[in-house]
This record gives sequence, structure tokens and C-alpha cells, in this order.
Amino acid sequence: MISKITICNLALAQLGQAPISSLEQDDEKARRLNLFYEPVRDEVLRTHNWAFAGAQEPLILIEKQSDARGRYIYKYPAEALFIRRVFRQEGMQEALKFKELFRTDLHCRVLETDAEQAYAEYTRRILDENLFDPAFIKSFSLALACDLAVALTGDSNLASQILQKYMLSLDEARRSNMTENFSRADDSNAFTEVR
Repeated sequence: MISKITICNLALAQLGQAPISSLEQDDEKARRLNLFYEPVRDEVLRTHNWAFAGAQEPLILIEKQSDARGRYIYKYPAEALFIRRVFRQEGMQEALKFKELFRTDLHCRVLETDAEQAYAEYTRRILDENLFDPAFIKSFSLALACDLAVALTGDSNLASQILQKYMLSLDEARRSNMTENFSRADDSNAFTEVR
């Protein structure tokens, strides 16, 4: 079973640091891991269309603009980290043009497109580490180690070495994930449909 601590300790092992038992312990390593964990996780999730983090859902219409262009404003999906594409259900293969905007009057992000009844395909923010793909875990722990390297070790050469390992690991993880996505392309369960 993979946990946040497991991933943190994998990152620390890359740095030659002793493991921690808790992110709540009064320790510089735990404090820095707490600070970096979520932003680095989200950054690595955004780098690729990971099969385990993919989702599709119908967008919730907020308003139709009453101008000549016929624009539709949709609520930004709550779990979305990165919108991969917007499409119509009947023309699922055809991606629509869309804009991400922040609406100050609504105090939220929205999607604007010219399609009524639009759907989104996106990368979800995954909070349960047990859903992570093993190749993603390796890449994520290396990214975490890279961001912590100088702060915890003072060694910029080590940071450069870990960055190279991270880039190689990420390329390999993307390749294996694309193979998995390709083999499931005709499978209607390739993405999680959020309801």
C-alpha cells in the first residue's frame, strides 16, 4: 500500500537522507516535504495525460452570452487540474476551441466555448496515493527530491543529477502510459466518467 510517507521517503532516499515516520514530526525534512508535496504532485500530474488521472464529464452551463458569437459559459470542473479538451458528445473525436477565464462576478474559473451541451476531458487532482501508477510514483518522488535537494543537502550537483534522473523517469513513465492509453483507446472505460 502506497502512502504519502512512502513517496516522501523515496524522495529522501534519493537524497541520501534518513526516512521520516510522520509529516507531523518536528523536523526540517518533514516541514519541507509538507510544503512541497502537493504542488509537486499537481505539477507532475499536469505534465502528461495519465491514464489513472483521466476523467470525462458533461460541463455545467452557467450562462449563454447574448452576443452574435453564441458563446456558452460553463463551470470549471472542481477536480480538474488541466483541461485536455472540450467536445460535443455526438462529435466526441472533434475537439472544440475553448478559453479558460476567471469571472470576477462569479468568483470562479469558467470555460467558454461556442458549443451547447459541451463535455470536458481533463486530468483530475488525485489525492489517494493508492491510485497512482507505479511509474508515476517513481517520477513524482524524483521530482520531490529534485525540489528539496539543495535545501536539505546544500549540494547543487546532486540536484542536477536528480533532475536528469527525473527527466529520464518521466519520459519512460509517459511512454508506458501512452502504450496503456493506446491499448484502451476503444474501451469506453478508459476514462472515469464523473457524475
